[in-house]
Amino acid sequence: MNKLPEPYRLISFDTIDSTNKYALDVAKQGEEGGLWIWAGEQTAGRGRRGRQWSSEKGNLAASLLLLSPAPPNVVGQLPLLTATAVHRAICDLIPPHMQAALRIKWPNDLLWGDQKICGILLESTFLVDGRQAVAVGIGVNCRTHPDKTDGLKAADIAQTGYDVSPEQLLERLIWQMADRLSVWQQGSNFAAIRDDWLSCARGLGQHVVARLPNETVEGTFEMLDEDGALIMRLADGQTRTIYAGDVFLPGMHSEMQK
Repeated sequence: MNKLPEPYRLISFDTIDSTNKYALDVAKQGEEGGLWIWAGEQTAGRGRRGRQWSSEKGNLAASLLLLSPAPPNVVGQLPLLTATAVHRAICDLIPPHMQAALRIKWPNDLLWGDQKICGILLESTFLVDGRQAVAVGIGVNCRTHPDKTDGLKAADIAQTGYDVSPEQLLERLIWQMADRLSVWQQGSNFAAIRDDWLSCARGLGQHVVARLPNETVEGTFEMLDEDGALIMRLADGQTRTIYAGDVFLPGMHSEMQK
């Protein structure tokens, strides 16, 4: 791999249980932020809400360790930022006429059409010195995929007819993440990230279903608010802000109802 942008470093493993777990473990041992952890195979990866995320050889499994990257109240913007970086990295490696099929489903799932090809998981802990250690976990189906993930059908980049190796994708991702983090300015310029996210959003202006812990809400995906929450227009004309939950779009939410 070519030289990385400063101050980022990379450590790689043939096999690991969880790149996120490793990132948080070494942070507790004194490792500084800017460390990328990359594994050829991940045996105990996690998705949102404790779901399993399988990552076989030929796919990308990586985490970025950040230390106090922003005030804690805006760290939750990082998954949206990361989704834009992954989108840019994949687009760097596929031809322009294929890029329109690659979209982001709120908040941070990358879809090829209606099929999921990437999952992003942010996990964090506070260290004894008060700093917040943040692990940004990224799993991309480059060459293989499971049948389903998070209730959605899954796909991989190779199905498009273009072979993208995890090594190629990681190199582009490291540079794109560095760029997006620089633009973000520790949360003070989320507006630029928000515009970037909206430019490749899936479902904007369409009917969506949000599955929340205690209810299911339906409406039109109207916009993102200034912090990245989803603004939904309900049938009665009122708006509802969704801060966390599983969002399904037309043709997708039949799986959610099972």
